[in-house]
Amino acid sequence: MTAVTGIRRPVYLFLALAALIVAANLTTLRMLALVDDEPVLIYAAMFDFMLAIPFLYWFIVLRRQGRSIAGVMALPLLGAAGVWLIVPLEHRSIVWNTAWPVEIVIVAAELAFVAYELRVVYRLIRGYRVARREETDTMEAWRIALRTGTVGGKLAAIVHHDLSMVYYLLFSWRKGREKAVNGTESSFTYHKNTNQVLYAAILSKIIVFEGVFVHLLVAQWSHAAAWVLTIADLWLLALIWADCRASVLQPLVLREDRLRVRYGLRIQADIPLHSIAGATEARQFNPEPQEMKHAAGPVLGTPNVRIELNREVTADGLLFLPKRVTCLYLAVDEPGAFVKELNERRILSGKSALNS
Repeated sequence: MTAVTGIRRPVYLFLALAALIVAANLTTLRMLALVDDEPVLIYAAMFDFMLAIPFLYWFIVLRRQGRSIAGVMALPLLGAAGVWLIVPLEHRSIVWNTAWPVEIVIVAAELAFVAYELRVVYRLIRGYRVARREETDTMEAWRIALRTGTVGGKLAAIVHHDLSMVYYLLFSWRKGREKAVNGTESSFTYHKNTNQVLYAAILSKIIVFEGVFVHLLVAQWSHAAAWVLTIADLWLLALIWADCRASVLQPLVLREDRLRVRYGLRIQADIPLHSIAGATEARQFNPEPQEMKHAAGPVLGTPNVRIELNREVTADGLLFLPKRVTCLYLAVDEPGAFVKELNERRILSGKSALNS
């Protein structure tokens, strides 16, 4: 019942504020004398109905739902109709003479916003085509295009995450596991001994049974809330299996100058070898919560490899949101071989840097 109240509270707040604005304007327009040469009160009412009320609706209701302000672009014309109904007959011509220019400006702003979005999409596609010439992996090409294109920051990270989830869930099943491009690269898997598929199957079973029970329970109070929770469960299922598929296709890759970490949809990082202080293996690591504030971990599974860094680097965590870290914890299928080669390459890289 509390969840339903939380959902409806913003709607009630908006309705109360809108009712106060309408009542104030209705009282003012009906009780105060209007002068033809100075229809200031009509303009004030149009401002409230065409701009203030739609903005409040977006700010109080739609914004909490993560929806764009473009969702209220059609309301100003409806607001103008409301003003037309409450003003005296002799002043209604003022409403229409003023409303159309305002609506044209709003429509022009919306068209400009759409044009900007189309420009962003065009630049992303062009960036992807350029990156595809150098990068054979589809999602790596999109990663480059998003991080170097018009979209930046957290928005680019979330868009990249969602594209990756859709790609690995629906379009990657004919793709084979990524292999070393040349003899200087080594790859290491992390989905076999860590029981990635088994974890995904167990979590899926729990989510499905829990989702059906919760949906039936919540639907007794609110069908909308029940479907919101069900959609969230479906999204979580999609994320689990997309992550599982990405874990199979994208192993850890050691290159001449860096470690490329593509750990499912949980960790993404490119770490220069000269930034690595050392790597150790153990049967299992149990880092403290305080340490994990500056570290990246596998989320599922018990880590058996710890990579200590000598400086902060950026690693993309859940939803590919960037995080500055000084340590990485990974669960690798062959921790001994991975740690040995990583340390050897790190030492060789350091010697090469000193010689140059």
